[in-house]
Amino acid sequence: MRGWKMGGLFLASLAVLALTTPPSAKAQGASADQYYAYGLQLYNAQNYNQALQYFNYSIKLNPGNATAYQAAGNCYYAMGNKPYALAYYQRASALQPNNTQLAQFVQGLQAQVNAGAGGGMAAANPLSQGYALFQQRQYAASIPYFQQAIQQNPNDYRPYYYAGYAYYMNQDPKDAALYFAIANAKQPNASIQAYAERIKASLSPEDQQWVDDQVAKYTGTAMAGGGAAGKGGGSSFGFHLLGGMEYIFADPSQIKQYVASAYSGTSNQGSVSLSGVTPNMVALPELEPFIQLSPNFEINLAIGYFPVGSLSYTTLDYSGTNPNGENPDVWKYTFNTTIVTTDLGFKLLFGDSKVKGYLGLAGGISPISVSFTKEEYDPTGTSPLGQDASSGNYSALAFNGQAILGVDFSLGKGIALGPYIGYRYLDASNFQNSGNTLQIDTNTGAVGIPGSATPSGSSNTPASDPYKPLNLDFSGLEGGLNLTFSF
Repeated sequence: MRGWKMGGLFLASLAVLALTTPPSAKAQGASADQYYAYGLQLYNAQNYNQALQYFNYSIKLNPGNATAYQAAGNCYYAMGNKPYALAYYQRASALQPNNTQLAQFVQGLQAQVNAGAGGGMAAANPLSQGYALFQQRQYAASIPYFQQAIQQNPNDYRPYYYAGYAYYMNQDPKDAALYFAIANAKQPNASIQAYAERIKASLSPEDQQWVDDQVAKYTGTAMAGGGAAGKGGGSSFGFHLLGGMEYIFADPSQIKQYVASAYSGTSNQGSVSLSGVTPNMVALPELEPFIQLSPNFEINLAIGYFPVGSLSYTTLDYSGTNPNGENPDVWKYTFNTTIVTTDLGFKLLFGDSKVKGYLGLAGGISPISVSFTKEEYDPTGTSPLGQDASSGNYSALAFNGQAILGVDFSLGKGIALGPYIGYRYLDASNFQNSGNTLQIDTNTGAVGIPGSATPSGSSNTPASDPYKPLNLDFSGLEGGLNLTFSF
């Protein structure tokens, strides 16, 4: 921790001083050696503050210049700021591993700093001293005092808050997000939390993870974060609101198959036809609560309302006659269907806090309600003769599976919006009504309850015919918009 602190002192001082380029040297386009020479002249004239500017600019142009680091350390030492001097001397010593004299001096100075003989850093009230510098907009210079205040009273949120602000003003958003987050952990505050989350959201995923790891070390807890689409650590929760459409391939292939093969191998082969079967576009709103267990994985429970609506078709049977002895025999069928989808699934997430893509898989059991009407018509198909007794309300349970691919774009704190596309598998059978199962006549494709009464007293699904339980497929392609709220 002490090494990190000293490194922070060095970086802070270097950052603020490097912002000011010595005007005369800049105008001449000076080299690193020339900046060092200008600084040395000022140092010999005991103008340490000005000399620091030149030494630091020399370092900026040549980061491997050990002499410039040592000269900057001399400036701080001469001004009585031993902790800052030590940071520069350590860097100079690292660049000159064979300089034993400098290494011995650094070791002795380190002992003094550790013992509290830090010169300008040994303020009786470092928080007040740091705040005074902060008020003077000397942000880099204030940071070491706030760090010392943190050491003296690690449970006080104020030095963390002001250090975060100072880092932010010093163009260091990574450390700013860290200190704001720790301040909020010490004393929760909506404004401080907002600062931490907003600054963190601007970082790369790697830096966000670093911030969360450091917060966990300081506070002993994982940080949930506040981005809309991906947190650096811990877990988060929220819900998705999906509004879209599904293109259902509502062509009842089972019915079509048996109608097409009606009376196969007989003189009446092909005499039964079917019309009116078309795909449907259906609205599909869904509510999807979720728990995000990591930046790349979430589990969810989706509940959707799936008003399939009316699927209608007509069969014309030219092989027989209607009750009036006329040909063809006309039947009209209507299925008015409503489905509630319930899916338990997961999503694999990828991307960053601003743009988050995902691939989701889900499955569940969906209750289906069908209002079934079977009505006989005259040969013209315009005058109804009456309903078959199999007409009524039926229900079934179907397996529901879904695959979805989408992308979310962050709109701000905890909110994201984006498009999605997917495919839903939903195949239903065993439609029940008071113990009766809706069947299909494998000879003609007629749907109903075998042997049920018709207006003519007979049935187009004779009890003696082979039949199977009716199967309807509501699978299809879907797409729309996903609105996400996370907490």
